Amino acid sequence: MTSAYRFKRSVLWTLPAIFIWMLCTGMGKGPGTEVPLPETDIRAAIKDDQDISTKVNHASFEGDTFFSGSRGKGTVTIAFENAKKAVNAGKSADNKIDFQITLRSGEVVAISINDDAKFSGTTSFGTYRIGVNNIKEITFE
Repeated sequence: MTSAYRFKRSVLWTLPAIFIWMLCTGMGKGPGTEVPLPETDIRAAIKDDQDISTKVNHASFEGDTFFSGSRGKGTVTIAFENAKKAVNAGKSADNKIDFQITLRSGEVVAISINDDAKFSGTTSFGTYRIGVNNIKEITFE
């Protein structure tokens, strides 16, 4: 056996071994099941666009316990503690979803939220995460 032959043979075994090792150990983190867990335990029921209702604890919007969106040219935040209900009012311009948020005082505030934002929480059966574009309605307890 020549040294060139032994080198080619070792390379043929080494490269697949490295590839298999990379597959077994994982070369990155998957999507995971973790959702942000805010200190305040806000409870809500989320109805999605298929009319499936899911009750969550530790509700959060992008990791926060308030909605953040635009109202006209301004930016507003509405704390979950002040919200009674949020209803999807449809798509608006610039990749945003319009929501009508009914406050506990009865006042209704319209805001636009980025359509790639996520709402999340924990349930009795695991974690829950949903894009705002798939939310039909959120009712806060």
